[in-house]
Amino acid sequence: MDSSLEKYIAAAREKKLPDDQIHATLIASGWTEEQVTLGFAKPNNDLPVPPPPPAVHIGMWVGFLYIIFFISLYVLATSIGWLLHDLVETQKPSPTEIYNYYDSSKSYIRGLVASIIVSFPIFMTLAFILKRQLLKQPSIRNLRSRKILIYITLIGTFLLMLGHVIYTLYDFLGGNFTDSALKHLLITFLIAGSIFWYFISEVKHDSKTT
Repeated sequence: MDSSLEKYIAAAREKKLPDDQIHATLIASGWTEEQVTLGFAKPNNDLPVPPPPPAVHIGMWVGFLYIIFFISLYVLATSIGWLLHDLVETQKPSPTEIYNYYDSSKSYIRGLVASIIVSFPIFMTLAFILKRQLLKQPSIRNLRSRKILIYITLIGTFLLMLGHVIYTLYDFLGGNFTDSALKHLLITFLIAGSIFWYFISEVKHDSKTT
């Protein structure tokens, strides 16, 4: 155990700071959860007062990676969503329009597939890299650009789900509700809802560690 950590905890307690505030400060400064737990288990009030733990510098590179990560997420989720919505529409096409529909949508489908092929490996690679960085350096959770992108994503996915529910209910009240409309709604909730649930859990985790 690093004695400087024990010194800091002892000094902070002498100043009547609550343990949860001390814990949050240490985590934000780059100490791991295990180190902080051991430090609280072995306080030493006889040691001299140390300076506060040094702040951990987070470079612009990490913020840039998060921007690329969220862009790839948006492209991937949008492409998969449009592809599934298109699949629902092609299940029962109008007999008089079937030829024209498939002919006009051929390039559109190729574009969606190409977007998925390109964005998926970028998304997965960055997800793996950023997750490892979070485990090694929890203070990244306080990165401003990360928080802004998470909240933008939460707002966007919530509005998308809410808008689709309103649109589906509008059709239902007008007597135009079909099985396809329900499938479209389920696709939206499957994709947007999964993203919303994941980042809500990240926000909750951040609130516990900062």
